Amino acid sequence: MPETKYRYASIGGVEVFYRQAGDVHAPAVLLLHGFPSSSFQFRHMLGALSDQWNIVAPDLPGFGFTKVGNEQQFSYTFENLADTIGRWIEKLDLRIAAVYLHDYGGHVGFRALVRNFFNPRSLIIQNTEAYQGEGWRDPMRGIEARQKESPAEGRARLRSTLINEAGIWKEFFEDLPPNIAERIDPAAFQLGWGKICSPGVLEAMLDLHMDYGSNIRFYEQIQSYFHNTHTPTLLLWGERDQYLSMDAARAYKRDLPDAEMVKLDGGHWLLESHPDEVNSVVRKFLSNTI
Repeated sequence: MPETKYRYASIGGVEVFYRQAGDVHAPAVLLLHGFPSSSFQFRHMLGALSDQWNIVAPDLPGFGFTKVGNEQQFSYTFENLADTIGRWIEKLDLRIAAVYLHDYGGHVGFRALVRNFFNPRSLIIQNTEAYQGEGWRDPMRGIEARQKESPAEGRARLRSTLINEAGIWKEFFEDLPPNIAERIDPAAFQLGWGKICSPGVLEAMLDLHMDYGSNIRFYEQIQSYFHNTHTPTLLLWGERDQYLSMDAARAYKRDLPDAEMVKLDGGHWLLESHPDEVNSVVRKFLSNTI
């Protein structure tokens, strides 16, 4: 089994940490993580799939081991995160054959797709929305409510309901039954919460959450991309996701009618609770599309 390498690349004052496994000359599969995790969430996939592909997983700015020289000078918006990842791809001269997009990584990846930072032959979308209101559960509706609040009100509500220790614990363990929750490594929570407790990062996370409205405004562009490209797509979904029901996955079929849909009996963090099942599904899909 190819070993995983842990590396940094300097991108304009940001030291982007990334994990890489497999032959660098093999088709590259880019993995973009969600909030509040990091490339750590792909640790099982890196080892499982690197026999056939070049698997690369960066930590987005503000997450994991990526280092931002001056937190106050970096503007934490989804557009800036996408720009950093685009420049990182260019610096490493990656030829992306497929992408795995999850949560915040999905919204960064959507921008990268529209801006032609890469043109993959296939897409894997896991528990990431692109259609307003469709399949949104009550916790997700808080994003819409936030658009009507002042910045001060929004930041205060985020501090009290989400960006605190209990809120980050709930992000990973949701309302999952014990037989599923016990599969989730508490190290994922500890690493995510520990990063938020680092100097300047809590405010950075608040900035990103307050920018979430830009994702909603971007839906139309990514929907057009799907409709115009019909890129082979796997919709991989944890049906117990506290934010997004299966209807959020089905919404993609409007613009990607041939997309393959696979649901698993897990929540938002399938790569934690169902790594073997995810790796099996992804291997089969990639083997057929790249």
